[in-house]
Amino acid sequence: MNFRKFYFIICSILSIFMFFMGTFVLLYINLDVVEGKPDNNGFIHEILGPLKENNKSINVLVLGGDQVNQNTDTMMLINFNPVSSKASILSIPRDTKVLINGRNAKINAAYPYGGGDLAVQTVSELLGINVEYYVFLSTSSFREIIDILDGVDYNVPVDMDWDDPLQNLHIHFKKGPQHFNGIKAEQFMRFRQNNNGKINEFYDGSDLKRIDAQQNFIKELVKQKLNVFYITKVDDIINSIFSNLKTNLSMNEILKMSSSATRIQSENIQMFKIPGESVLDGAWYYIMDKNKTKEIIDENFKTE
Repeated sequence: MNFRKFYFIICSILSIFMFFMGTFVLLYINLDVVEGKPDNNGFIHEILGPLKENNKSINVLVLGGDQVNQNTDTMMLINFNPVSSKASILSIPRDTKVLINGRNAKINAAYPYGGGDLAVQTVSELLGINVEYYVFLSTSSFREIIDILDGVDYNVPVDMDWDDPLQNLHIHFKKGPQHFNGIKAEQFMRFRQNNNGKINEFYDGSDLKRIDAQQNFIKELVKQKLNVFYITKVDDIINSIFSNLKTNLSMNEILKMSSSATRIQSENIQMFKIPGESVLDGAWYYIMDKNKTKEIIDENFKTE
């Protein structure tokens, strides 16, 4: 294989992993944003072919959580359209109320109960769509990859002070420019409120404000790191991901998926959250608004 072919293949692999990495982030959070950027002229598409033989869009359920207990605190659905080079991303709150084995449960229990197959089945039934694939990535990969990529520069919007001795979590950042290594990046992504409980325009203790902060961080991460300089890091990135990865995607399917991911531009990525509200019903559940969710699904996540 000549260098030109090798270069474009490596670019595409790095792009798809960077694309997915934005969706896997992070331990004990709900995240719903990622951006992609093209970095080739379509040559890799000629090598690897379309995402699917029939060129229809495909849904992939991405899960992030603890490798030990396999709790899935990040759940989102990604829809790729290989023809239009567009992607839609739907964040699924981890407390969404569903039926698992005939009993009320939170949706993040599906993977620990029955692995990827049950998680895919549960999401398919909840949303009324076909989900074919899943990817579960341990959140330790996030820290490792941030370090492999030499950290991320980020402008912290407000002073952050939070201590949770039970989780051994201590977050302390000053407002202004910061350089995050993997541990600090994870801390930032997990922050929701200050010790004093005071709210501000950036944080009010809710997941919604935290999601906004996570969106901004991931946008900056991809902006800084999705470039040819980091091609030299691809082996380390791949090793980190695959050491913490469980999926029913084959390597061939991942390579084919990269064919589309490398051509996705930021303006062709749509991001959604499942509409609904939190309700106390024996436990706190997130109750999906079926009508509003159906509108989102019908317009952006159908594969037929």
